[in-house]
Amino acid sequence: MKRKWLSLILCLAMVAAMLGNFTMVSADEGGEAPVQLQADGSPARDDLHFAIILPSLGHEFWKNCLTLAQQTADAEGIELTAYNCEDSSDKCAEYIETACNSGIDGLIFVAYFDMGPKCLATAKEVGVPVIIIDAYIPSIAPGEEGYDNYLAFIGPSDEESGYQMACALFDGLEPNEDGEKVVGVVNGTAGSTVAVDRRAGFERAYKEYTEEKGDNIRIAGEVTGDFVRDKSQEVTESLLQGNPDIKGIWAANGGTGTGVLAAVRSMGYTPGEDIKIVCMDLNEENVNSVKAGDILFDVGGHWLQGAFATTMLCDYLNGFDLPENRNVKLEPIPVFQDDVDAFLSVFVDFLPPYDVHEYSRTFNPDAAPEPPVLTYK
Repeated sequence: MKRKWLSLILCLAMVAAMLGNFTMVSADEGGEAPVQLQADGSPARDDLHFAIILPSLGHEFWKNCLTLAQQTADAEGIELTAYNCEDSSDKCAEYIETACNSGIDGLIFVAYFDMGPKCLATAKEVGVPVIIIDAYIPSIAPGEEGYDNYLAFIGPSDEESGYQMACALFDGLEPNEDGEKVVGVVNGTAGSTVAVDRRAGFERAYKEYTEEKGDNIRIAGEVTGDFVRDKSQEVTESLLQGNPDIKGIWAANGGTGTGVLAAVRSMGYTPGEDIKIVCMDLNEENVNSVKAGDILFDVGGHWLQGAFATTMLCDYLNGFDLPENRNVKLEPIPVFQDDVDAFLSVFVDFLPPYDVHEYSRTFNPDAAPEPPVLTYK
């Protein structure tokens, strides 16, 4: 099938360089390419065209997500067009219209900028099935009446991730002279399901440690970093100026964690000693900081959501049933300093060993309809 690379921002050179790091079977022992079949045993479709609309390719996390989705599409013979919203709600609205009216067979969408309902409605008008990743729509469930084109949600268990981050932080802090563990919180974009759920996880841990375990934890202050590095650094510097007794910071995502780390250093503190930091996403820079002892804990692995969605869409359009649970929450992968080498031995260059020929039912009809659980342990 003729390949068209229509990615609006990701350059071919970067993708080609990363392809070699992704574990993907290309032929069986006899040297022949694996065969794809539909659910009824007939040849799988070779004309599928998907689109993926991402918030911004200026963030490492979304670059990894796209790379994995593209490589999965390549292995399955799917044309994939990527749209980069560059953190703009206006561009997101434009790309929803463009993608849905471009003749695509399926759409993978990140429900940022409150655009989830618009995406589903626009796609339904032209008969395009949608899988939403990362941020769900609170008021609409997959397959709900009137939204039959909303096939599934695939994203991280944000509440569990926020909880694990908080537990790691509380366990890693020693009480001050007054018996307090003093922490600061740098939240993500206000109102987003990602930020709300991760903060709910923090709150669950806070209540558990203060009410059940008896820890004296004081939240000195909370700020909003909007999930981006520069703003997170700016607001963290202000937080530390007003609360110099803070000894631990809970950072809502990878960009936030990197910004917090920069702020801690710019204020003259030694990260990992004076102030402990926990974050999410398993971005390369932050994982290396965990290895160096500058960041206490990182958690994530959900860059796989793009690959999982590509596989699920392909299987669905080839006649396979959707999973019984269409609201798929991926288990977070936790990484402390002692775990980094084991993590990197499996997730080489942060690209996981996802074998689409094993997990896609067009290649393997016995594969489970649910995405696999991947771990380094």
